[in-house]
Amino acid sequence: MEAQKVLQALYTFYDEFTTNLPVACGLGCATCCSVNVSVTSLEVRFLRQHPALAKQPLQDAITAAQDRPYFSPSFTTNELAKACLNRRQPPEEIGIHASGQCPFLGKDGLCQVYANRPFSCRAMLSTCRCTQDGEAVMAPFIYTVNLAMYQMIEHLDKKGTSGNMLDFWAEKSSPLPNRAIPGFLVPPEEKSRFRGIKTALRKFPVNSGSLEDFFPADIFR
Repeated sequence: MEAQKVLQALYTFYDEFTTNLPVACGLGCATCCSVNVSVTSLEVRFLRQHPALAKQPLQDAITAAQDRPYFSPSFTTNELAKACLNRRQPPEEIGIHASGQCPFLGKDGLCQVYANRPFSCRAMLSTCRCTQDGEAVMAPFIYTVNLAMYQMIEHLDKKGTSGNMLDFWAEKSSPLPNRAIPGFLVPPEEKSRFRGIKTALRKFPVNSGSLEDFFPADIFR
């Protein structure tokens, strides 16, 4: 349960970070709510605690979605980061994004498990309506912060696995083993600005301590 408390602290940190960002996303905006959602096993355990998942119609929607194509990642974020930091050729992504609405999306266009949604959903913030350009448009620094959050969530669940959200329900494929964080993957032009994010992350409260208690000290230097 401690890992879930840390996960929720990371979610809260990100929510506070994005509160005043100029984004076009709003209530009922669901263009990005697809079947192509990558998660960690820790996030799935937290997601399963949402009471809406006890309802049969939602279970039926999940079962139906499992029978359609969906994206399954070929590597984890920290696997990619380690290759890049070591100046090696990054792994090749062979997974293909598929069309299809997220089974957690209700008929009213609202997420039925919103409070427990994984980070992949929280990270979809666009400066314009996705219906206009067909995809989310983000500032480069948001991509940098998002990547750091993905890395920390994977490290937090380093004994667990990653895969498509539906993989964990369908058990169709073997999810990927998670990796420890090798260091943040930050573009040179973003390093100065990112120092403030590292400081804020390090000091962010969790129970009687802070986030730095759960991650390697050197990643915050």
